[in-house]
Formats: sequence, C-alpha cells, structure tokens
Amino acid sequence: MGHKIILHIDMNSYFASCEQQANPFLRGKPIGVCEHLGGIIIAPSIEAKRLGIKTGTPVWDAKKICPKITLLYTDPDKYRDTTRKFLEIFYEYTEAVEKYSIDEAFLDITADVRACTDPWAGAEGIAREIKKKISRRAGEWIRCSVGIGESKLVAKIASDLQKPDGLVLVRPEEKSRLYDILKLTDIPGISHRTQEALNALGIKSLRDLRDFPVSKLTANFGVRGHHLHQMGNLNGSWHEEFSESGSGEDAAKSMGHAYTLGKACTDVKTAMQVLYKLSEMVGRRLRAANLCGNIIYFHCSDRNHVHFGKRKTLNFHTDNGSEIFKEAADLLESCLFREFKLIGVTVAGLEEAAGQQFLFKKDSDNKKLASALDKINDKYGDFTISPAPVLQAGKLIRDSIGFGRMKEFKVNFKARG
Repeated sequence: MGHKIILHIDMNSYFASCEQQANPFLRGKPIGVCEHLGGIIIAPSIEAKRLGIKTGTPVWDAKKICPKITLLYTDPDKYRDTTRKFLEIFYEYTEAVEKYSIDEAFLDITADVRACTDPWAGAEGIAREIKKKISRRAGEWIRCSVGIGESKLVAKIASDLQKPDGLVLVRPEEKSRLYDILKLTDIPGISHRTQEALNALGIKSLRDLRDFPVSKLTANFGVRGHHLHQMGNLNGSWHEEFSESGSGEDAAKSMGHAYTLGKACTDVKTAMQVLYKLSEMVGRRLRAANLCGNIIYFHCSDRNHVHFGKRKTLNFHTDNGSEIFKEAADLLESCLFREFKLIGVTVAGLEEAAGQQFLFKKDSDNKKLASALDKINDKYGDFTISPAPVLQAGKLIRDSIGFGRMKEFKVNFKARG
C-alpha cells in the first residue's frame, strides 16, 4: 500500500463541551467560555454557534445576540483531564500520535490497517471505535469530528467538512472532488490576507492554485510559494510532518509563557509581579524537561496592540525562574511605553541541563532548592510553595490553557495488543 492513512481528530466546541459534560444543567444551552468575562468568547458552545456567536466574539456582542447566554471562566485543569483521557484512547491504536493542540491530534495508522483487505475501511472502523470510546470514557457530551486522508492536510480538511460529530473519509481516488467544494480559505494555512494576494495574481479558486506555475508562486511568496503549490495539489502539510520516530515529539526550540490581563495595567510594579510569576512558570517547565537556555526574550503589548519585544543573550544557561525574571525585568525597564495589556517571557537557546556544573556554591544551593520545591509542587499542586512575588501575582494571573505546549503533555498509554 503506497499511501499513508492519517486521522485528524478535532474535538467539537471543546471547552464549552467540557463544561456541559461537567454540569448537566448547561447541556443544550448557549454558553461561552472566556479568559476574562469582559473580553471575548474563546469557546462558544454548539448551541451558541448556531445563534451566530463565534470564537472571538466580544462578550457584549454575544449578549446582544443572546441575552441569556451563560458565561464561564476557563477551567484548564478540567480540559487537560479530558484531553488526557482521549489521548490515552488514541495511543491504544498507535504510538504515532501528534498532539497538535489541547483539542486535536493527528494519528498515523498506516501500519495498523496494513493487513486489512480494505485499509481505508479499516481506518473508518477505527475512527468509529475511537468516537465511541471517547463518549464512554470522557463523557457523552464530548464529541469530535474525524477526517481520514492520505496526508495531514487532507485529513484536517476532511474533519472540517462535517461538524459537529462528523466522520469524513477521503480516499486518494476521491481527492479530486474536493476541488468542487473547497474555497481557498478552506485550506489550513491560507488566510483571507493570503487569499487577497493570490487573487491579485488571478488565482481565484483551488484549481487555479493547483495549476499556477510554482516558479511564479515562489517569485511572489518566496519559500512559502512551494508550500502554497503543495496546498494547491492537496499534498503534504501546512506545518511540520511526523518526526522520524513517528511520534511527533520533536525537541522544543524555546519555552515561554504570556498572559493577557483583564484590563490594561499602568503600574510597573504590578507588571513586574506578573512577569515574575511567568518567569517562575517558565523555569519550572524547563526543569521538568531537563532543559536550560541562554536567550531571554521579553515581549508585551498595550491595549492598542502596539507591540514591544527585546531579547538578551546570556553567557550562561539557566532554568532558574529568579534568574530569568532578573534578565526579563531589565528588558521590561527598557520598554518605552508604560501600559501593559499582554506580558510574556520566553527562553530559547535550549540545551540539556544534565551534568551542568556550578562555579559557586550558592548556584548549586539554588538548584537544589528549586528541585525540592518542584517535588512539593508536583505532589500538592503548582505554586503550593512559591516565592513571595509569585503569591502577590496570584490574583492577577489565572491558569492559562497552554495551547502550544502539547509536546510536554504527559500521557500514560499502552498500545493495543
């Protein structure tokens, strides 16, 4: 069999569905999950979507559409627990799982259906089994759409074709029918802005993109032109492929945290408290991954989305939150504006921390102290014990979802025997 068989599994209205699963009184009702109740809705329920309330709808607009909409704060622990449940199910079928985000994943089941008389029918059978297991183990209100195709791109497109609770199989010989039903912006990776740029070249449809000379695409879009050519031919992916091991677990290139405040902050002291907790969170993640870095990047923006970012390269590597904060705080001080809506810190230049030697005893003692605190916090919960500035920032920062940190998401699994 020459083709790969990829499943894309995308949970439907995920955060809202988790809330409805946990609270039966919310089922069948329009609800919206928000980071800040005065901001935007990051996850409308299926019922809210049917009324026209989309992801990103401002709360006041949602209330105009549906005055009785129930608004809830995000509950990351609840969502992570459900994510862990469905990932464990995926690993029962294959170890080739790419945890793409907290509510979606790709599964390469090529080897698992190779012995089937009709491998594509076998893949469809696995998809139906997975959907039933999710309902049984995660809850009847947790539903997903599944797309099956020869590549991650086709599988993701297929999962978008039938929502909610859909299952769409696109065999290789059926791929051409997608040209009759897809718009350019239906292709993951082609935004409305990219569509406008393509339209200016006379590319108005997916067929136009498929037939457009790749040399002209690269002349106008650079390296991205090759990716657009692939998209036009419904081949490959709009992002990285599965790793050589098939697990999708590539090494992290950087680790960071950012937080958007409920309202803009003009007090530098308050901004520093937020930055301190973010720095401690990054340090904790680095130590858990046995990594340390020597590039500190601070970034922020104000209420008008004016952005500031600055980096500093250190002559040593660190995984210590206090050290990360010290360097990031210097960068914050160099920021010209004094209004903060978003604050973030990232550590790059990562390498393994194993065997790191310390010149001074205090550095060795700090490492031991951080390790001891990590063990306590691992057992009793994050920041059970923490430095005073972290406690001061506690009311300012709520736990965030962490969409981009799925490679660190630990799952206990056993392959299907």
